[in-house]
Amino acid sequence: MEASSLIGGLSARLHDVSQQVQQDTSGLLLALAQVPDPGDPRGLIHPLPGLLAIAVAAVASGQSRVTEIAEWATDLPDAAWDRLGAARDPFTGARRVPDDSTFARVLADIDADALDTAICRWLITRAALGGGSSRQERRTKSPDSFRCWPAWT
Repeated sequence: MEASSLIGGLSARLHDVSQQVQQDTSGLLLALAQVPDPGDPRGLIHPLPGLLAIAVAAVASGQSRVTEIAEWATDLPDAAWDRLGAARDPFTGARRVPDDSTFARVLADIDADALDTAICRWLITRAALGGGSSRQERRTKSPDSFRCWPAWT
């Protein structure tokens, strides 16, 4: 699967949830930890849940291309990188920002169904906990508004 088709699916799922991503980083990371990592653990620099969380947050913020995700990630403050478990250079302590080829490779190799399931579970949990919606909005939403359809069919 191409990274661009995965981004399109993420964008459809994450319409209007950028505030939720910021408020519930730990919940999102726990959900994304359920996505199997297709990479070789010997070459691990960036933890997969952190990379996926960056991609999710960037797409929720309106980024639609891998290069835009990487540029968006570059602008993240150090506190956000620390919450995401970002790698730091062992000698200088500087954060190691993933580039666009890293995001492209990860998004192309990832199990899209597993990612979709993780994001849907996180969104449903957030909705059930009232994540960001007003009380009136939660009362008027139908159960179908929380259904997650297959993203890449």
